[in-house]
Amino acid sequence: MTTQLGKIENEDRRRRFEWISPALSPEQQTRDAFFNSLQDESNRRIESWVLGALNALHHPLRRELSEGYLLPSLQLLEEIQVTGDIFFPARWLGVSLGNYTSASAAAAVRDFLAQCSNYNHQLRMKILQAADTLFRAVDFRQTK
Repeated sequence: MTTQLGKIENEDRRRRFEWISPALSPEQQTRDAFFNSLQDESNRRIESWVLGALNALHHPLRRELSEGYLLPSLQLLEEIQVTGDIFFPARWLGVSLGNYTSASAAAAVRDFLAQCSNYNHQLRMKILQAADTLFRAVDFRQTK
């Protein structure tokens, strides 16, 4: 990452890369600390950077290590809706859920929805929409 950072000449791109770098870290503890920092609204100010970092955290190569971020991502959703752009909750969910295909990831989403029976209807529908591919992947594997 240091080599790549040295190649970035554009100052805005450099700042973005520096901000997202903890999400790319090989160290789980660094990635965990970065994810936890997203609970602070001020760390979600530049939504495109947040989405890029979430995409790195939930990357398919790290799915098994990152599945623990699913429940906290869902728990933050109501705050994301209140504090972010109108489209941010759907994009947050898309990058958080979009790369998972495991039964345990699907169970985490289903358990969250079951435990939050009075959850905001619009957000519930957004969760179901974002998790549709995940649910289908799990159902497909189970029918084979």
